[in-house]
Amino acid sequence: MSRRSVAVIGGGITGISSALEAARLGAGVHLFEASDVLGGKVAEVELDGRVLPTAPDNFLARRPEMTELAVSLGLESELISPAAASPRIFREGMLYPLPPNVLGIPATADLARGLLSAEGIDRLSKDRDMGDSAPTGDESAGDLVRRRLGDEALEYLVDPLLGGINAGDSDRLSITSGVPQLLALRDRHPSLIEAAAATRATGAAASDGPVFQSVAGGLRRLIEATDAALREIGARLHLGASAQIVAQDDRWKVTTNAITVDVDHVIVTTPAHVTCEVVAPFAPSAAAALKKIDYSSVALTVMVLPPQTIDIDGSISGVLVPRLEGLHITAVSFASHKWPALAPDGAQVLRISTGRRNKTSWQDLSDAALIDAIRSDLGTIFGCNIPAGQTHVARWMQALPQYDVGHAEKVQQIDEATAALTGLTLTGAWRDGLGLPACVAAGRAAAQEALR
Repeated sequence: MSRRSVAVIGGGITGISSALEAARLGAGVHLFEASDVLGGKVAEVELDGRVLPTAPDNFLARRPEMTELAVSLGLESELISPAAASPRIFREGMLYPLPPNVLGIPATADLARGLLSAEGIDRLSKDRDMGDSAPTGDESAGDLVRRRLGDEALEYLVDPLLGGINAGDSDRLSITSGVPQLLALRDRHPSLIEAAAATRATGAAASDGPVFQSVAGGLRRLIEATDAALREIGARLHLGASAQIVAQDDRWKVTTNAITVDVDHVIVTTPAHVTCEVVAPFAPSAAAALKKIDYSSVALTVMVLPPQTIDIDGSISGVLVPRLEGLHITAVSFASHKWPALAPDGAQVLRISTGRRNKTSWQDLSDAALIDAIRSDLGTIFGCNIPAGQTHVARWMQALPQYDVGHAEKVQQIDEATAALTGLTLTGAWRDGLGLPACVAAGRAAAQEALR
């Protein structure tokens, strides 16, 4: 009996995880990636003699999937944790510590004093005693937090964190599909503050491990190790190959401008706006549902500054900038604080995020103009002049899927529209969650489904 054959479309973290799982389960695997390299948004640039990440630089360690992948690739001894993990919030010329929280929901109202006004603290404190006519189903993060904690708590505590995760709009972000941690808080206790305190206590008791991890030398090492493992196990990698798929009886034909292969199962892991074009010829209703999934665009700028340009404590990992502050910057990460190996010479290495769903003016700027705007914003935040320095701008257009209220219904529509197509699985970051561990989990699950 011949072994099953699988084609994976898309070579991002979901795609390579799917291909690796399928190959390890004994399938013959073809992986098609339109660009010349695997890894998708796990990318890096050499700047000022340093190799710096231009998108994610770590992953959530309390989900196991990325750690399991690293261990399976022989990188267990290379896992590292950030040396600095203390963020600040910028408000009206001041930097404030982020109080103990769960996704910005404070575990106590008192520690938000200073960051929030007296009126904001008073409104926040009412959460402990007020009743709640909470919806039993989905609602937006903004609706939940505004109702329980007030507008100021949303804008200066919760939204800066959520904006950093998905570059979205909290008033449209589904707690069911986009931030299930908030759904869990809502379901745990009518008071979000009480729920956050209980969740933090439970989490502290359950795990003393690191919150975030990376790989020494950068996450690209994990991509390279996966590439090597795929080749060693016999998977066929087709780079620079845009693939089209055609249904034929119980099998599938996958074609590029160079080759055609017949396979038993196709796993499509590309972004929703790409996947809709792939499936439109044979699943038009699925394509229509995929088109309804919106995406945000962002820029990640890496900057190397001379030592002590910015006078800031080395324990501070970064600064979140609320949208009401009116700056281009949404977040600044001190990479040289988090990963000291990047700057043995004492340089300050910054990773600066710009853009979110409702903040797109940066897209009209050239790289030079964007860098000038960023330098001006950094001067405003840190109260100093920022020299030109060594800088690189990475623009990630339509990069982050938006999990709006009703997202689960969109996914259900897609599943129903493709249910009759035997041997086809659609997955990716648009489906079950953002973040590297979620993408690894989605890729593995798709491979297991294909070979079940």
